[in-house]
Amino acid sequence: MSIIQLFWIGCEHNDTSRDLMRTLHTILLAGALTTMALPALAAPMNNWSVGAEAGTTGYGGSVSYRFHDNMALTAGYSGFTYDGIDYDTDKADYEGDLDADVYGVTFDYFPFGGRFFLSAGVVKPDVVISVVGGPKEDRSFTINGTTYTTKDLETLQGDVTLDDSVQPYLGLGWRGSHKSGLGVYAKLGAFLTDAKVNIEARGIPEAAANIPQLRQDIQQEEDDLQDEADKYGVYPVAVLGIEYTF
Repeated sequence: MSIIQLFWIGCEHNDTSRDLMRTLHTILLAGALTTMALPALAAPMNNWSVGAEAGTTGYGGSVSYRFHDNMALTAGYSGFTYDGIDYDTDKADYEGDLDADVYGVTFDYFPFGGRFFLSAGVVKPDVVISVVGGPKEDRSFTINGTTYTTKDLETLQGDVTLDDSVQPYLGLGWRGSHKSGLGVYAKLGAFLTDAKVNIEARGIPEAAANIPQLRQDIQQEEDDLQDEADKYGVYPVAVLGIEYTF
């Protein structure tokens, strides 16, 4: 199992997935604009909902303002920290942690004026997984097919970061914000990601500091992992929460 596979279980990233999300985004916004152009078909509302939630982006909460039978604005945050990464490969033994913070704002469109809604918006993911790789039991590492020992380096340090930038989000859900009181809600969706991979060797002895092959192998290993990361450009969102609507 590679560093990348630890936190991507989403769809494979390619131009088709990006085009599909853009198309769906356009359709959803067109429907919302149509609804706003015909305000007489549904009554305005003034409902605020505050919720707590858990899901694939961690634990958090949201605030939603339903200002119309068919429309609402929602802002939320979720995140988590996991310090128990511990796995072995035929190349090295890894330990590490994962930190995730995801902020989002969406426009929610309720086509039937009830609970079902479609969402389009933006998220700002800040997800980082950091691992340190130690030698195998025989005190060796395998980097890009080349075996090195602890005489050459002490550890490998790797980071995979979902860039701290704004990304588009599309989804759907179920929310009873049209009625006051306690209720549950659910959301399914996805947002695009843009990963950056970095690998460094730590504790390189002076005698091995200028080994050209070691430097080349580390760079090639980083390039290979970056290519793998680029295949997973969509982060899945599945959330279940409880809320109170005023």
